[in-house]
Amino acid sequence: MYPGRMDECTVDGERVDAQEGDFYGGWVTSRVVGPFKGAPGTRGW
Repeated sequence: MYPGRMDECTVDGERVDAQEGDFYGGWVTSRVVGPFKGAPGTRGW
Protein backbone atom coordinates (compact mmCIF):
# COMPACT_ATOMS: atom_id res chain seq x y z
CA MET A 1 0.00 0.00 0.00
CA TYR A 2 1.18 3.52 -0.79
CA PRO A 3 0.49 5.91 2.10
CA GLY A 4 0.51 8.88 -0.30
CA ARG A 5 -2.66 7.51 -1.90
CA MET A 6 -4.55 7.45 1.39
CA ASP A 7 -6.04 10.26 3.46
CA GLU A 8 -4.05 9.10 6.47
CA CYS A 9 -2.01 6.07 7.57
CA THR A 10 -0.70 5.37 11.07
CA VAL A 11 1.74 2.94 12.69
CA ASP A 12 1.21 2.41 16.43
CA GLY A 13 -0.75 5.67 16.51
CA GLU A 14 1.92 7.74 14.73
CA ARG A 15 0.99 9.36 11.45
CA VAL A 16 3.04 8.06 8.52
CA ASP A 17 4.57 10.40 5.94
CA ALA A 18 4.77 9.11 2.39
CA GLN A 19 8.20 8.80 0.84
CA GLU A 20 8.76 11.54 -1.75
CA GLY A 21 8.18 10.86 -5.42
CA ASP A 22 5.56 8.69 -7.07
CA PHE A 23 7.59 5.51 -7.62
CA TYR A 24 8.45 4.38 -4.09
CA GLY A 25 5.79 3.52 -1.55
CA GLY A 26 7.88 3.96 1.60
CA TRP A 27 6.38 4.60 4.99
CA VAL A 28 8.34 7.24 6.92
CA THR A 29 7.96 7.53 10.69
CA SER A 30 10.10 9.11 13.40
CA ARG A 31 11.95 5.78 13.76
CA VAL A 32 13.06 5.71 10.13
CA VAL A 33 16.21 7.72 9.36
CA GLY A 34 16.98 9.04 5.84
CA PRO A 35 18.16 10.06 3.41
CA PHE A 36 15.29 8.79 1.32
CA LYS A 37 15.26 8.06 -2.38
CA GLY A 38 12.50 9.60 -4.46
CA ALA A 39 13.08 13.33 -4.03
CA PRO A 40 14.39 15.38 -6.95
CA GLY A 41 18.11 14.71 -7.45
CA THR A 42 18.09 11.21 -5.91
CA ARG A 43 17.53 9.23 -9.07
CA GLY A 44 21.15 8.17 -9.55
CA TRP A 45 21.80 6.68 -6.13
